[in-house]
Parts: sequence; structure tokens; C-alpha cells
Amino acid sequence: MGTKCVDSCKQQYQKRSIGDLLWDLIRISRYNKYNSFLALFSGVWSTLLAGALKLRDEPQRAGMVWNDWVDRDIDAQVARTKDRPLASGRLHTIEAMAWLIIQVAASIRLLYWMMEGRHVWISLVPPTIGTLLYPYCKRPVARKFGIYPQYVLGLTAACPAVFGRAAIYNQEHSFPDLINASFPLCLFVFVWTLYFNTAYSYQDVKDDSKMEINSSYVFAGQRIHVLLVILAGLVLASVPWVLYPLQSPWLWISWMGVWTVGCVEQLVKFNANDPHTGGLVWKHNILLALWTIVACLVEVLLVWYHQI
Repeated sequence: MGTKCVDSCKQQYQKRSIGDLLWDLIRISRYNKYNSFLALFSGVWSTLLAGALKLRDEPQRAGMVWNDWVDRDIDAQVARTKDRPLASGRLHTIEAMAWLIIQVAASIRLLYWMMEGRHVWISLVPPTIGTLLYPYCKRPVARKFGIYPQYVLGLTAACPAVFGRAAIYNQEHSFPDLINASFPLCLFVFVWTLYFNTAYSYQDVKDDSKMEINSSYVFAGQRIHVLLVILAGLVLASVPWVLYPLQSPWLWISWMGVWTVGCVEQLVKFNANDPHTGGLVWKHNILLALWTIVACLVEVLLVWYHQI
């Protein structure tokens, strides 16, 4: 059986064109989906908000590859993920690892440019550890310690908020100052990630249950809808802490107002008996995140206009 599988994979590799290989590399990094934006949002929000504040006063994809590399055997048994390049056998593990290294190198170079060489390596420690640990937190053994993958993903997704702040204030603030100033946005991104990823993961509840995959919805059990309501409440409760220093009526309306309506709509549409509705929650949150980038950009322009 093993020999047949190896022979089949070899034939598959031999038949591939360069275009097929490039497309699989794009897919494994989720450049063709919303997922690749996850690490972008908090960094862009943070940069724009810090820029607006400074005017008033005067980027995750490599992690997607690592996740698929570790989870390739699990993904092959889940309906939604079995067609991923590594899980389906179209992409060799060596090719995936080489692609990961290229993206890590590009990310470090980008951070050096954004942060002007200051605090780069110490900033990279938390997201790097989180990225490496995330796939292993899905294993049943993690549940025994009360560790769920959403915790680690949330912490990892929140880190770019520090990078974004540093892009504006790096020469003026010490690293502890950057952490303190970024904390409200980091907290918001953390609880937001818990919320949408719990709903997103719930799509695979049937296949995951068979393999005893660890996830926050396992903790919730039949009360998954209640858990999502609580998490959405925490998301909305953390927004004022982010917005208060900015004193912006526009952001209170465009961020707090729009997110409140959006979260209520998502919770109404979510159906615990239809796991696919978890995917709708995820897509709606991506739209909210993109809208928030626009709202923050408008805030920067408004502040700049008033400074003229």
C-alpha cells in the first residue's frame, strides 16, 4: 500500500508543470483566500491609528505553510482540507519547507525596513513560537492542559499590532513603551481571533470529532452558540479601550457602531446544527476587518486635513 502511494506521488510530481507548482505554493500560503490577511489586519490598523495619533500630537503567510506541513495527515482526512496541496500529495514536503524559508526571510527583511532595525528580533520571538506551536495545540494531549489552538493563534495574530506601532513610533519609544501602547489593540485582536476562529473551526466539527481534534468548540460542546455570544461581547467590550485615546467620533461610528451591528447579524445567522454557518461568520469578519482598514485610513486623512 505504501509503495503504491509513493509511486502515485512520484507520477504526480513528474506530470506537474511550473504553473501547477506555483499555484500550489500560492494555495498553501492561502494567498488565494482570506486567511493570508489575518496577520495583516492588526499591523495595518496599528500603523494607521498610530499615524493618526502622531499627526494629532504634532504583515502570517509562512505560518500557513507550517500549519499545513505539520497537519498534512490530518488535513487529508477532513472534507474541507483534503484538497490542500500537501494533504493531497501534489506538493512535496521539501518544496513546502523551501517556500516557508523564503517567506520567513522576506518577512524579516520587511520588518527590518518597517522598524528601522530596532527591536526586530525580540519582536519576532512571540509570533515565531506561536506559529511553531499552533498546529500541535490541535492534538488531544493539549486539551489535558487546557490549551486550545485559538489561544495561540490569537496571541500570534495580535503581535503585528506592535510592529505597526513601531513603524510610526520606533525611534521615540522604548520596547516596553511600544508594548504598553499596543496592548489595547493586541487584546482586541486576541479576543476577536478567539471569536471568529472558533466559528471557523466549527465547520469541521464532524470530521474533527472522529479524530479527536482539539479546538475551543470542543470545550463549548452543545453551548457553542453561547460561547460565541460571550466572545463577541468581549470583542465589542475591548473596542472602547482602543478608541478612547484617539477621541474620534468617526471611529466610534465606523468601528464600534459597524462592528456591533455586524456581530449581532453574525450571531443571528449562526446555526449550531449547520456547521457551514461558521464559515459565514468567518467571511463576515474578514469584511469587517477590511472595512476597519478603510475607516482607519479615513481617520488619518481627517486628522491630516484638520492639521492643514
